[in-house]
Amino acid sequence: MSNSFQSSPTLVDPSRLTALQTIRSTEITRLSMLQNYVFAKCGTHNIISQFFDNSCFIQDSTSFAEMTRYVIPRISRSHNELKVRISGFCGTAGAQVRVTLSFPISANTYSDTVTITDTSRYSSAFNVATITTNSSETEEFAYLTFEAKAPTGDEVEVLSIQANWSPLSSPLSAGLHYQGTNEFVPVGILRQGDDFPLSSRFGVDALNNIETLRKRGRVLLNWSGVENASSSQSLQFAGNPPRGLGIGDQKSLSSPVAIPSGINEIGLKINLFAYVVGLSASQSISIDVFGHRMTFSNNGWNSYSLESFGSEDRLSDTFRLSIYNVGLEESDTNAENLLSVNNKIATNPYIQSLSIIGV
Repeated sequence: MSNSFQSSPTLVDPSRLTALQTIRSTEITRLSMLQNYVFAKCGTHNIISQFFDNSCFIQDSTSFAEMTRYVIPRISRSHNELKVRISGFCGTAGAQVRVTLSFPISANTYSDTVTITDTSRYSSAFNVATITTNSSETEEFAYLTFEAKAPTGDEVEVLSIQANWSPLSSPLSAGLHYQGTNEFVPVGILRQGDDFPLSSRFGVDALNNIETLRKRGRVLLNWSGVENASSSQSLQFAGNPPRGLGIGDQKSLSSPVAIPSGINEIGLKINLFAYVVGLSASQSISIDVFGHRMTFSNNGWNSYSLESFGSEDRLSDTFRLSIYNVGLEESDTNAENLLSVNNKIATNPYIQSLSIIGV
């Protein structure tokens, strides 16, 4: 059977699936193609898209220094190619950026190193790192880190980072596919046309596939400060980027996002990850994010699962969708705990990276 699909697929006519209507094979074929298409393509948009101001992501060290980190969703065990596009420049040949993908439970790591080819800021090349993972990895989230090094006597500057999983092509490979530990059964299109019986197995698999696809991770917000920046210029001009969340981010680090209403009623959650630096023994840091107060007690990655999301944004009425403002709240708690003139980075804990992954 061919597990094929069209890009983009023709949607099912909802008027043909109501009571007293004859079920046409056309609708079954469209539904079959749509399931295969969604598994192959959806979630392959940007999982990281961050731009950096002048002289922020900058490095003059001749050995690799870790600079940014993120949490990303693993959208399925069949999507094993991660493309990372880096825009950067260095006046001398030999500057490199290393990208490493690691899984927290298996402790397996995969990496790729690219050489920066542009020699000036306004050149046009994107240097692409390709990371290929093993399909045996069952985890739904992974860590992505970036390191950079410069040639002797010069410095490399990165302007932007973008990453996405490569979509699958038609047809899907035969056999079961997996999203985490959940099964997805590709639909054999050749068995869904005219004069073929519609088995009960098709209905069972279709419902199970929908349940699986609903759980696919979708990045709502991904941001990282820049650690270990180093420049031959003085700090007045370079090498002094934001290393963690600051008081000014309350008004800027958020975005309106459509989140399906009632997802908590079917067991779906929003996952929040924060990378904390500088906590001493018995110390914690609290911030207000997405309608919740989070308290982090450990250095490194901390995580929360959210089941409720506060009030909808006023844009919900405009777009007739459940839209929420996802990101930092403007609150007294954040004003007190985020980096500021009163909370200097040398003496206070801070949050270096923040990732919010929904469905």
